[in-house]
Amino acid sequence: MNTEGKVTYKYIVYIQFEESKKAYTFGSNVKYYTNDIVVVETVRGQELGKVCVPTVDFDASKVKGDIKPVLRKATPEDIKCKEENVERAKEAMKICHECVANLKLDMHLISSEYTLDRTKVIFTYVSDDRVDFRQLLKDLAQHLHCRIELRQVGPRNKAKIVGGIGNCGMECCCSRFMSDFDTVSINMAKTSCWH
Repeated sequence: MNTEGKVTYKYIVYIQFEESKKAYTFGSNVKYYTNDIVVVETVRGQELGKVCVPTVDFDASKVKGDIKPVLRKATPEDIKCKEENVERAKEAMKICHECVANLKLDMHLISSEYTLDRTKVIFTYVSDDRVDFRQLLKDLAQHLHCRIELRQVGPRNKAKIVGGIGNCGMECCCSRFMSDFDTVSINMAKTSCWH
């Protein structure tokens, strides 16, 4: 801790997650090496990530705001837990599909994922309208016994998750290399239609 009460670290560690090619910044007092699998604290909870470049000395100018910590190098138990969570997420997805159908909600589920410590399950969905999912949250909590997060995404995020083929015949840019999606205005869409 420094004098302002903020946590300080000796190193910056750049981490990538399975679903994204983007590198995220984490803090650590231990050096990690490229391709190390580590457990990190994120806004969603504990997750496994992969170190994508060698650890560098901490430099405040390379960090925006507070950064989360690398908790430890992943153990065989962590990796086994991640694999088990993939199977649990499939079961959670079936349960969520049933609940959505029973409540006749206008939402299309895309994916489900548990945090490493299984304290939360995150469902990603697409919907054209705003969905009142208060009852859905209650129903899911009864079945799954953990915190539930429902995350609405747009069509480009959906393409990133599920993949697809673009007009050019190649894999969609959204899933191939794009990690952030800027807003597309009506004017931009009109302009691109004429080219």
